[in-house]
Amino acid sequence: MKAGKDFDCVEMKAEIQQRLLREVAELGEEEAQRRRAQRLLRDPILGGFLRTKMTNGKRPAEHTRPVSPAV
Repeated sequence: MKAGKDFDCVEMKAEIQQRLLREVAELGEEEAQRRRAQRLLRDPILGGFLRTKMTNGKRPAEHTRPVSPAV
């Protein structure tokens, strides 16, 4: 990290990604996915949001590519 810089989002992303990859390697994809879902539901901020979405029968938004307008 650069001197005087308190937060580096690229470094944080790399650390989180490594932690998730280790988790998948140790537990397998299905178990790691189940544990991530449990952690999200217990999260004080995201948990309520996800429970509301699940109650309403809506799935979290899927990533889609923007459609280019026809020329």
